[in-house]
Amino acid sequence: MTSHEVLATYESLSELTGTMLDAARQGEWDHLAALEQCCRKHVGTLMQAPPVKMNDKDERTKVAIIRAILENDARIRALTEPRLHELQQRLHMLRAGRHGMEAYGAQGA
Repeated sequence: MTSHEVLATYESLSELTGTMLDAARQGEWDHLAALEQCCRKHVGTLMQAPPVKMNDKDERTKVAIIRAILENDARIRALTEPRLHELQQRLHMLRAGRHGMEAYGAQGA
């Protein structure tokens, strides 16, 4: 990859995380999950690419983009973690209810 391609990939990743943040704000969880898969592909591309030598300007641009990505990620986590906790609680309640029904069913037989 050239430095231009690396920066373009980081920029695409930044735009994706911005869209993910919008999806999280709207509670569009399925859309958020689909966007996350796209992000994983971009990250995979960057991780598999050999290191690219960049001039100082491009390096500063890359760092600024990475900071924006991390900021979006932190905001997304702040929105999704309460939802994940809520889902975990619901699953726990469903499992407890199912175990109670199984125990009750076993006693009634």
